[in-house]
Amino acid sequence: MAFSKEHLRDIESSLTIWLALRRPDEEIRNKLDLGYTIKGQDIFLEEVRPIWNKPSESMRNPFAKIKYEKSTDLWKIYWMRGNLKWAAYEPKAEVVKLELALEEIVNDPIIVFLGRCIKPVLFLSGSLL
Repeated sequence: MAFSKEHLRDIESSLTIWLALRRPDEEIRNKLDLGYTIKGQDIFLEEVRPIWNKPSESMRNPFAKIKYEKSTDLWKIYWMRGNLKWAAYEPKAEVVKLELALEEIVNDPIIVFLGRCIKPVLFLSGSLL
């Protein structure tokens, strides 16, 4: 089941802010960028790069999946293993807000997402987003 229009608007707003604060510098975005895709109740955070033998085309490689579970009103965090299967993110598999899932992906204490490549940003509240 897809998100409601209102919920989708809030999700896209949070993702847009998160990406704006973390995307690589403008000069290299044609070689490396970040993006997202929403499919049903799943959000995929992706690395976007040109295809090596077709540089005019780009490929999207998901590095994190955030799944909304409506029955529990929780967001579940997953990372992609080396076998290309999604696994629950064990330090904090579930959170109550999308923003907390995005924060956990940036903090990444076990370094399974993009390592230390994602720019952390400190907000006035003192929390990272």
